Amino acid sequence: MTRRILIVSEDLVEPWDEGIKKFAFSIASALTSDHAVLAINVDRGGAAASRNGSRPGESALAIRDVPGTRTFISPALRREVNSFRPDAIVYVPSPSSTLGSFVRTFVLRRHWPSARIGMVALIPRRHPMRSRTILQATAPDVVFVPSYASLLHACDLSLAAELLPMGVDAATFRSAGEGERGALRRARSIPEDAFVFLHVGHLSEKRNLRALAKLVALPNAHVIVIASTSTPEDAPLRRDLESAGVRVIREVVPVHEFYRLADAYVFPTIDSEGCVEIPLSVLEALASGLPVLARAFGGLRDVLPPGPDVHYFDHDEALVSAAESLRGDARRAVRDLGHYSWRAIADRIVSRLCDAPGARAS
Repeated sequence: MTRRILIVSEDLVEPWDEGIKKFAFSIASALTSDHAVLAINVDRGGAAASRNGSRPGESALAIRDVPGTRTFISPALRREVNSFRPDAIVYVPSPSSTLGSFVRTFVLRRHWPSARIGMVALIPRRHPMRSRTILQATAPDVVFVPSYASLLHACDLSLAAELLPMGVDAATFRSAGEGERGALRRARSIPEDAFVFLHVGHLSEKRNLRALAKLVALPNAHVIVIASTSTPEDAPLRRDLESAGVRVIREVVPVHEFYRLADAYVFPTIDSEGCVEIPLSVLEALASGLPVLARAFGGLRDVLPPGPDVHYFDHDEALVSAAESLRGDARRAVRDLGHYSWRAIADRIVSRLCDAPGARAS
């Protein structure tokens, strides 16, 4: 059944190189083939002013820019919501599930009370029990969370919640074809016989990226960090990484090509605020045929049990030994991620909001 689905977020502006806005854009795009979809960018920082008139690959998705307010109490936002008349509203807050995000969810409900509303909380926020009353009063119909820890926290607060993993674009993120890996390395001036370790994400101390410098000393190792352009750069961190021999790239590049030319993906982050609870880059790496070395961050173990393609390490010193053991057999088969397609994730959201008991029929 065709539904009218409204996606709301605060940073729906290119480039799509940050987890929260990539999630919002990806689920909205995935739903356009079967549903009427509108995405609203509540522009609180003025970034939409730089939006290009034509956006390759986005022609099927309508994105409306609305001047932002801290509370979402806005005549312009209300007009957009009312004119679209959604069956369901999916709010993907850039700050994740802060108390303010719950308040904004409540305001979205007031803008169009007949819609079912869900909030996607991708970064863990732990609320004190004294906030329970206001959270319950402003809560959406469902809070979607990526980990069992966040699911249990929501249950402790008596909030309706559901586990929802991240997704991956399997058409874009795929294994390298015959001869493709070598060609990509030659184009990027990377030795074809090097063992390439890759990391993709924010250039921030919260990512524990200094651990990557330990890999440079391994024989014939080449360590690359593709840094997000959507978030501020930690200049001292970049300087230290480059001094240690890590290649840092902070520009908009075809990241999928770097996955295809690499030998292994490394995710050393331990700070809960350093990334969304299930890092998109880990799923993208696996979809690209790369084995992964990772700390047991957020909800990773909830959705990706350890195996020949996913190795978890408990401290930075263990990273080197794990990397050494991996080097002998890096091009091994990885698990099928078909059930993590963006379409599958988006359909789970719509089904929970529109098809569950109590949902409003079209």
